[in-house]
Amino acid sequence: MTVSLDGGDGLAVKKFMDEHKYTMPSAHDKGMAYGRAINVRGVPSTVIIDRQQNIVAQGMGPLALERPDIRKMIQTLVAKQN
Repeated sequence: MTVSLDGGDGLAVKKFMDEHKYTMPSAHDKGMAYGRAINVRGVPSTVIIDRQQNIVAQGMGPLALERPDIRKMIQTLVAKQN
């Protein structure tokens, strides 16, 4: 899922998601409480969290989700039951 940290109403993010045909859920963290809790220092940032809510990867800047190593990591995490 994505988390929007913008201070607005989240409509710009919804428009962006729609235009790029992203289908994952997107939450709106207007007050940045969640962003501060996971130590996001800038946007865009990517945080990959496993089923036990552990941060398994984190980075600042754009991320190409199509990269084979990123896809493999995500597929491995999704396949794990616990």
